Amino acid sequence: MSEKDKAKLVECGIDYAEGVEKFLDEEELYCGLLVDFLTENTFDEAKECLVKGDDDGFLRAVHAMKSVTGTLSMNKLYRLCFDSVDEFRSGRIGEAKATFRKAYKMYTDITACISTVLDGHKGSIEHLSL
Repeated sequence: MSEKDKAKLVECGIDYAEGVEKFLDEEELYCGLLVDFLTENTFDEAKECLVKGDDDGFLRAVHAMKSVTGTLSMNKLYRLCFDSVDEFRSGRIGEAKATFRKAYKMYTDITACISTVLDGHKGSIEHLSL
C-alpha cells in the first residue's frame, strides 16, 4: 500500500498505522480485513432492524459493528457505534437511532473510500480476502 493510499484511508477515518499495529504489523492481513469489511452487512442489518422497529436486533447489530470498527481502527465510526449502543442502553432510543443514522452515513463513506483506494490494487488484492 502506497503512502498516498494510506493517507487517503486516514482522511476517510481509518487509523491505518494503528490498525496494522493491532495485527502485529501484518499489513497484508489488515488489508485483507479491510477488503472483507466491504462485504460486511451488519450495518445494513441494523438499518433494516431500525426500519422494522426491531430494537433488540438493532442493538445486537450496532454492538457487533462497534467491535468490528474498533478492531479495524475506524475510530470515529467506532465512537458513533459506541455512543449509539450507550444511548440505547440508557433508554435514549431516539438519540441512539439518530446517532446510528450518522454512523450509517460514515459507514457508507468509509466503504466507498476503501473501494476507491483498493480499486487501484485490483490485481494484488484478490488473494487478501479471508
